[in-house]
Amino acid sequence: MPHHEERPATALAHGAAKPDDIERVRRDVGTAAQADAPEPSVDRALGEIEAACQTIRGDVSELKRTMAPARRASTEQGDGHQGHV
Repeated sequence: MPHHEERPATALAHGAAKPDDIERVRRDVGTAAQADAPEPSVDRALGEIEAACQTIRGDVSELKRTMAPARRASTEQGDGHQGHV
């Protein structure tokens, strides 16, 4: 069912656009443009997630550097942990 402000497609096909038609289209385009813009809270959340990912990457890199000597030593000694799940 059409919205009470909308006119059927055939109404516009039978003559020039009326000022009300033009204003309605301008309003609809403005509303659509605003709907496409992300909310500030979404941008803020995205920034927080990106910062958290960078922190996690740094922590993982540091852990790998810290654990590398121990992993090398355990594989050289053949301590038997390779076969366990």
